[in-house]
Amino acid sequence: MLRPIYAIIAAAAMLVLSALPVSAATMSSSTHKLSFPALHGVDAWGSYTRTGTKVRVSVCAGVASRGIFAVGAVTLDSNSNYRKTNKFGAVAIGYHQASCVSENVRYTNHLRIYTFIGGSNGRIVAQTKNKSIY
Repeated sequence: MLRPIYAIIAAAAMLVLSALPVSAATMSSSTHKLSFPALHGVDAWGSYTRTGTKVRVSVCAGVASRGIFAVGAVTLDSNSNYRKTNKFGAVAIGYHQASCVSENVRYTNHLRIYTFIGGSNGRIVAQTKNKSIY
């Protein structure tokens, strides 16, 4: 009589334990939108997703005004003391042009973003201050 009860309890416990990692995985992964600092003539957008110890960042930049040669949206990921930093971003050249990139960032302690306008001579004409995301 006791043997079937133990079998039912063991089956229920295994069902509960097998369902935990699935629910935990869906709760820990969520996508967040990036709100880039405003700069006239620059359209910049993006998002990041944290999954466990990895962070996947997607960034897009677009030229929104005539007379602007190129624009860019940049992300800076850093370690905990900012000594190691990795930089990547999207650059669009020409009116009504856009470019997007995605990358798993190397350092996941801090994420900062900024936008810029580039001139036809290869120099940065205008740049926003860094905005800290986390």
